[in-house]
Amino acid sequence: MSDITEFTPDWCMHPGELLAEVLEERGLRQSELAGRTGLSAKHINQIIKKSVGISPDVAILLERALGTPADFWIRAEAKYQEHESRHKAAAALDSYRDWAAKFDRPTLERHGILKPADSDTTVVDKLLKFFQVATPAAYERTWVRPSVSFRRSQAFTIDEPNTAVWLRLVELSADAVPVAPFNPRLLRKAAKALPKLTTMTVTNGFIAARAALAEAGVALTFVREIQGTRVCAATWWITGDRPAIGITARHKRPDNFWFNLMHEVGHVVLHPRRESYLDLEPIDLDDPAESEANEFASGLLFPGDASERIVRARSHQDLILIAAELGVGVPSVAGRYGNLTGDWRTFGRLRTTMSEDDIRALEAAATHPSRP
Repeated sequence: MSDITEFTPDWCMHPGELLAEVLEERGLRQSELAGRTGLSAKHINQIIKKSVGISPDVAILLERALGTPADFWIRAEAKYQEHESRHKAAAALDSYRDWAAKFDRPTLERHGILKPADSDTTVVDKLLKFFQVATPAAYERTWVRPSVSFRRSQAFTIDEPNTAVWLRLVELSADAVPVAPFNPRLLRKAAKALPKLTTMTVTNGFIAARAALAEAGVALTFVREIQGTRVCAATWWITGDRPAIGITARHKRPDNFWFNLMHEVGHVVLHPRRESYLDLEPIDLDDPAESEANEFASGLLFPGDASERIVRARSHQDLILIAAELGVGVPSVAGRYGNLTGDWRTFGRLRTTMSEDDIRALEAAATHPSRP
């Protein structure tokens, strides 16, 4: 050991082992070091026997007595303690394997959260880091219990772990969307501009909607639906003053897409901050908040007597003219007809279907947000 300041030890070693090496190289006895430092011989022996560690105070004494920098000993102690803590944490990870097994591994690999070669304990570690929690209990507190809608959804059959994964992906994606400070007045203004966007392609309309909502302080993003979730959309407050809206392409229908988006905007406009809404198919209209959000979306798209006129339509031309007068997309009007009458066949082809290319375009658009 020619120069202790340049020595890079295996930090899994207890600093007492390093001290023993230094003493041996310099031909110093423990009692001599005790005399030089003012520490008891017993204390020196306890360090070397790994019974106790090296405190900052002791590190300074060793620096004076041996000429080794105090930070060398402090770092050696910190690294050893980190190693020991990680060893204990790894043992705890093994007990969480049953929790991790509840998640759909192909889904996690598809989204780059896991790799095929990951071991069981690595899977647990990556999942905890993905959700930014320390334990499965913390995951439950953070990702399941806070959401009223999530709890209500248990009345249906959903894949809870996959749903939590989708929500986390929404949060990560929305967090990358630059937005202005939240402004309720600007949000109401932006909401009134949304219906005309339904006349555009879904991707272009999404981009325009995201820009309009960002100016009002709302982050809009798209995350493809994950198997077993039945998620249409969600309103998720990333912080106390930064709401996010995540939307899927469930049913691959433009009318569903736009109505769900305006439904979520309704939640942000009408309902308390920090309240999360996970809207599944079918939406629970027994919940007053869901009914209010539905009425908000209907009022934006079909004001006045528009719904009555839509119900009276008898031909494709009738619906197309109504759509033109309202300034909304034909698929939205056709979808409204089906919703009000229960007849989805007569004007079904006017609703159109989103292709896989459309969905991929939405995913691409969602990953490249622009500044408001």
